[in-house]
Amino acid sequence: MKIAVAGKGGSGKTTVVGMLARLLTHRGHEVWAIDADSNPNLAATIGVPAETRKKITPLEAGILKETANEKGQRTMRLAIPPREVAQKFGLPVADRLTLLLMGTVDHAGAG
Repeated sequence: MKIAVAGKGGSGKTTVVGMLARLLTHRGHEVWAIDADSNPNLAATIGVPAETRKKITPLEAGILKETANEKGQRTMRLAIPPREVAQKFGLPVADRLTLLLMGTVDHAGAG
């Protein structure tokens, strides 16, 4: 199962995702919660301590590779298996819950 949550800024997306991630893990599902927000706060929402949040490694661009089909159409694909991405970059938060961080804005104009 794959679930994506999108919406207007300030609409509560992070809160909904945090609650949904916890609910699914309590029901026995393995959850990879991916924070793709330019102002990532999902870690705080799911209870990651502030000291630990500073140590989360964002995903690297190198995990993607560009491929082209016989018609020359280009797509981006993972260069390594998804489980390996989660193991290398994910932060185990709780039983069956792993947090992944897409990236952060390092300075003004970078996002």
